[in-house]
Amino acid sequence: MKPGETVHALPLESIEAINAALAAESDRAQIIILSAWIDESLKVKLLNEFGKGNSKARRALFSNNGPFATFSAKVNVAYCAGWIAADMYHDIQVLRKLRNEFAHRYNPVSLNDEKYRTLLESLQVPHREYFDWGQLRAASLDDGVAIYAGERPAEARDDLDIPGTLTFRMALPVVLAVLAYDLRIPFTTEEEGTLAIINIPSHMKDLQPREDDDTRDQKPPERKK
Repeated sequence: MKPGETVHALPLESIEAINAALAAESDRAQIIILSAWIDESLKVKLLNEFGKGNSKARRALFSNNGPFATFSAKVNVAYCAGWIAADMYHDIQVLRKLRNEFAHRYNPVSLNDEKYRTLLESLQVPHREYFDWGQLRAASLDDGVAIYAGERPAEARDDLDIPGTLTFRMALPVVLAVLAYDLRIPFTTEEEGTLAIINIPSHMKDLQPREDDDTRDQKPPERKK
C-alpha cells in the first residue's frame, strides 16, 4: 500500500467473535459462518489489491455481474494470483461444497455423518500442523478409548468413528491462520491507527519464500479525506 490509499482491514476481535459463534452454533450454521469468514477475507484482499480507479469501477468488480461477485470467483482469483497455495485452494473447495450441501438441505445434517467426516479428513492444510492428519483411527478399550495412527493397538476392541465435529474443530484454527497469513489480511488493533498481520510458525508456512515476511505491526497509510 502507498500513502494516501485506503486500507481495508478486519477487526482483530473478529477472530474471537467467530470462535465464539462457532462454539455456540449448529453444524449447519458453523459451516455457513466459516464460509462467510473466508469469503470476507478474500474480499478484503481483493479490495486492497484492486484499490485504484474510481469508486464506481471498484464497486463494479463486486456487483452481481462483476468478476468478483461469487465466492468461487474470489477463490479462483486468489489461487491463480498465487496468494494461496494448492492445498488451501483444495480445502476451500471442500468447505464450499459442505456449505452448499448444508445450506440447501431442509432435513437435519451433521458433520458426524460418514459422508461429511470423509470430506473433512480429506482436508490438506491441516497436514502442515498434524503429520498424521486423516490417518487417525479410534477403537474402544476395556477402560476407555484409544486414538491411534498406524498399527492398531493389540488391546483395541471395537472400531469407533472419530466425530466429524472433532475433526472440524482441529482443522479450523489451522486453516484460518494459514489463510489470514497467506492473504496478509490487515487487522485493526486497540491501538488507533495501527494494523497487525498474523504470523504463523515456520512449519505451517508455504515452502515458497515471501518477500513481505516482516510480520511486525504496521502503520496503515493515511486515508483519503
